[in-house]
Amino acid sequence: AKAEAEADKKIREKTKKGYVEVAAAAPAADGGGAAKAGKKHSQCRHPTFEAAIVANPDSEQHWQVYADWLESQGDPWGQRISLEIQRDKAKGPAKKQLDEQLTALIDEQREHFYGKSLPKLLAADDFDEVATVEWKYGLLRSVRVASPEYDWSGTAPATVLRALVESPAARLLSAITIGLMESEYPVSLNKGIDAISKAGKLEALTDLFIGDFEYPDEQEISWVAVGKVGKLFPAMPNLRSLHVRGGEIDLGTLELPKLERLLIETGGLPKAAVASVGKCKLPALTSMEVWFGRDEYGGNGKVSQLAPLFTGAGLPKLTHLGLKNCEFQDDIAIALAKSKILAQLRSVDMSMGTLHEPGVEAILANAEAFSHLESLDLRENYISDELAER
Repeated sequence: AKAEAEADKKIREKTKKGYVEVAAAAPAADGGGAAKAGKKHSQCRHPTFEAAIVANPDSEQHWQVYADWLESQGDPWGQRISLEIQRDKAKGPAKKQLDEQLTALIDEQREHFYGKSLPKLLAADDFDEVATVEWKYGLLRSVRVASPEYDWSGTAPATVLRALVESPAARLLSAITIGLMESEYPVSLNKGIDAISKAGKLEALTDLFIGDFEYPDEQEISWVAVGKVGKLFPAMPNLRSLHVRGGEIDLGTLELPKLERLLIETGGLPKAAVASVGKCKLPALTSMEVWFGRDEYGGNGKVSQLAPLFTGAGLPKLTHLGLKNCEFQDDIAIALAKSKILAQLRSVDMSMGTLHEPGVEAILANAEAFSHLESLDLRENYISDELAER
């Protein structure tokens, strides 16, 4: 058919520019082309084109290549993205006309674009109070969901989050942030984690922040139970930044092939989570900062659990290591002073802990091993003036 031939021509033109066509969803039964009103369409996916957008989301060319391919498959997303691109560049009457076309297309294909649950929530008066959303060409790029106030009685944040991540519009979602999901004690983030877990694979997700709240203004950091973050990791193969804040953190198996930055802030890191950090396999990680906290707030780990980490075997690219806010800070300093990983580091942070004479003496005795560091942060410890002068 002429439409198929034209689609093949477009794809050949794109592949000549360096793109690679891969197998994807089957074409629509009508042979492809523009979406038809009232017709239910398949959600077509092209991993290579989507990966190109994830790598360079500001490239209009990548988006247009993707749109052309989707349109050739008869997926309304192709027409939607193309119209969005044109509308962004248009002015005056042309822009108004494109707005009208987009409105008509969205009305016809609302469920295809948003799924069954999200449209009603988007129309709710309190949606913008619960969720902060960034869109690009009709697709979700980032979402932040939280309860907007104490004793919130409006739409549940977890309900909104689940609808967002399960929506077809989340296919290129790159960032998720969860704030406080509820205010009643004990405060838990489990509902947010459970909502994300229902989404299946989130191939495009690169940034995850669990526990975006101000402490102590909104909640004490140890009063917020994070829960089983680790169960999300298998669905996030391209995650590059992980930030977790709160207590009762369960990291599970900490193996993320593309993670570059890890930050864990807590008043007490459970021993199981300390073991997860110690045994982590993060081949792309360049920066790690872990707070251990106090035993009375659940921070019951031991330095022996970090032994695998100190070998550097699971962290070949790590250059910044922060092991801080810790009651066994001396043990960390002693272990790090004679560790294999120290030589590859450029900066070390052991601040906010209980470091005093034993740990400082270990650093001084192995001063040469630390001499290559660009930064060694020992602030807010128990170091005497006499030791500090040495």
